[in-house]
Amino acid sequence: MLRNFAIDTWQFKLTHMKKHLQATLLFLGTLFIFAASVNAQTTCTANYTKAILSGTQTVNFTSTSTPVGNYFYFWNFGDGTTSNLANPSKVYANGGHYLVCLTIVKTDSTCTSTKCDSLIIAGNTTPTCNANWSKQVDPNNSLKNYFIATLNDTSFRYFWTFGDGGVSDAKTTFHTYAHSGRYKVCLKVTKKDSTCTQTICDSITITAPATCNANWTKQVDPNNSLKNYFIATLNDTSFRYYWTFGDGGVSDAKTTFHTYLHSGRYKVCLKVTKKDSTCTQTVCDSITITALVTCNANWTKQIDPLNTLKNYFTATLNDTNYRYNWTFGDGSSSDNRTPNHTYPHSGKYKVCLKVTKKDSTCTQTICDSINVETASPCAANFNVFKSDSVGSNPHYIRFANTSTGTTTRCIYTFGDGTSSDNCNPVHYYSTLGSHTACLTIYNIHNSDTLCKSTICKTFTNATSSSISCIANFSYERIGTTNNYRFVNHSTGSPLVYTWVFDGGPGTHTTNAEHNFSSPGLHSICLTVKNTIDTTCQNTYCVGLMTTGLITQSSCVAEYDIQTSQTDPNTFAFISLAGSNFSNNWNFGDGTTSGEANTTHTYLKEGSYYVCLSVVSPTDSCSDIRCDSVSISGTTGVKQVAGLVSAVYPNPMETNLTIELNLPKTQETAISILDLNGKQVLLETHTLKTGKNTLNINVNDLSKGIYLLRISSGDTQINKKIIKNN
Repeated sequence: MLRNFAIDTWQFKLTHMKKHLQATLLFLGTLFIFAASVNAQTTCTANYTKAILSGTQTVNFTSTSTPVGNYFYFWNFGDGTTSNLANPSKVYANGGHYLVCLTIVKTDSTCTSTKCDSLIIAGNTTPTCNANWSKQVDPNNSLKNYFIATLNDTSFRYFWTFGDGGVSDAKTTFHTYAHSGRYKVCLKVTKKDSTCTQTICDSITITAPATCNANWTKQVDPNNSLKNYFIATLNDTSFRYYWTFGDGGVSDAKTTFHTYLHSGRYKVCLKVTKKDSTCTQTVCDSITITALVTCNANWTKQIDPLNTLKNYFTATLNDTNYRYNWTFGDGSSSDNRTPNHTYPHSGKYKVCLKVTKKDSTCTQTICDSINVETASPCAANFNVFKSDSVGSNPHYIRFANTSTGTTTRCIYTFGDGTSSDNCNPVHYYSTLGSHTACLTIYNIHNSDTLCKSTICKTFTNATSSSISCIANFSYERIGTTNNYRFVNHSTGSPLVYTWVFDGGPGTHTTNAEHNFSSPGLHSICLTVKNTIDTTCQNTYCVGLMTTGLITQSSCVAEYDIQTSQTDPNTFAFISLAGSNFSNNWNFGDGTTSGEANTTHTYLKEGSYYVCLSVVSPTDSCSDIRCDSVSISGTTGVKQVAGLVSAVYPNPMETNLTIELNLPKTQETAISILDLNGKQVLLETHTLKTGKNTLNINVNDLSKGIYLLRISSGDTQINKKIIKNN
């Protein structure tokens, strides 16, 4: 009898637990699948205790899992309800037998464990205050949590505290934490008739989201539409970046570029992963790559070495999808990509190439002017130097080839019956004196002489005492512009030349042309240097007034200079224009003065250009006078106060008198230039030491303003003169 009762009792228990066991097994199966996916690398053991509150159907569960750590908790209470709290409290609605299971998963996914145990709940007739609750994290913001009371009964009051000062009296509510941290959350449930009350608290951990922002932008290279620059929005070294460009190309740089081979549509993806593996995100987008339709009309040309009138033209673009159209500037044309054209005459021609894509998606035309010459494209030239390899021995002369054009052969004849085919030879002259050497160059192509040019130069190889180098030149204005031509009259050989205009960079041509950008007084210096004896060097400078400084007006910039009786380097400068004009002095040493009459002390000896400019305050007329002044610490103003005593009358009519004081007998040149810089009168005199008077006939000069230039030795003076009729 007792045995049958026991059997019946277990059959009842098994029948009663069947549906709960099925749900439990289903839940455990799910957890087993989840746990199987976790790559357990450490050992953990799920365990718990349970305490049934006396006289109630409320059970407090406490996790005693080991080791202590951070876990995810999954409770199944055997009646179809669950919880993910660490230490939940459960109110069973009915008495009975229940299988309660706890599954823990370590938050770093390194281990999982499950513990199940049976529970017997007796029937309950007393009021039940169930303060159990659960929470869910907002998937879009881990700082925001939703809290749900297990009991859903309007006869109860609910009161939440969230551990950061926040509260709520709703049954279901949400709360957003300001910061990451650990917070104690409590729910107090009270029956409105005050027959029961219960409070359940639990600690929760809030973690600010680890944001993996995989957004990105791109920019197209302005010079190549197939090349794109890709920029990740997130700029943080604690993240890894991985790009795929849709054509097999990849990159792990934050900012990178990629060049596609063809036009098309490509899927570009950026995967951003935090280095501690707390988050990852991938953002993909499709981009369209369009290759630029390029019509490249650039071209080159080559001169036929056998006929300089014949040119070979080549289009840079070589593509049969394009049409080519050439015009050669003499009325002829071609539609070949690489035509040749022979011009009838030398001259300058405008050559154009038009390139058009056959589908008419683009067209481009590029033109350029070419010079077609019939003359020989090569020119022989050489310089003569003292050979550095034998010291100062003047018998050895070095020849340096400076020819232009293609040179395939050089022949020197040295004027002493010998020759050389070396383009840069060193030659020994047995005698000192004047020699004439010639250089002939050839441009030979396939045994045909395309170019032949010869030049001869006379030079002197001698001791330093017999070598001369004297710089000299003349000049003339070109047309009505401020362009001037300077003709070299220097003596000595062989020489190299350096022209300097207004202190600028030097040019090294034999003769020179220069355009002055503004009217005024300009300095021009020519330095010559003997290439055999480099100690022989000489410089010749002149001051040149270009149009605009001397004008037909009532203003006359005349002045006198007086030497101090006590200090030979101090001088009085007196403007003859008077104080009614605006006077501006430039003393040539970097100092100026705005007074009509002033004194100035030079700090060292030397040659200076002194200029006085005057401007009328009434009719805005202006004038300037500049003279070269040489300062000696013992004799004072050597040039103005010593060389030129007087120039009169000024204005002049038929004659001009010039009184000069010369320190020694020397040749003196008197020249008069018009406002265009053209020399209209030149006289050369050999004057004796002391006072000299010159009478210049100016009767043939037209009425106007002129520049009087007096050159004596290494001194030059410029003075404005006026012809009345």
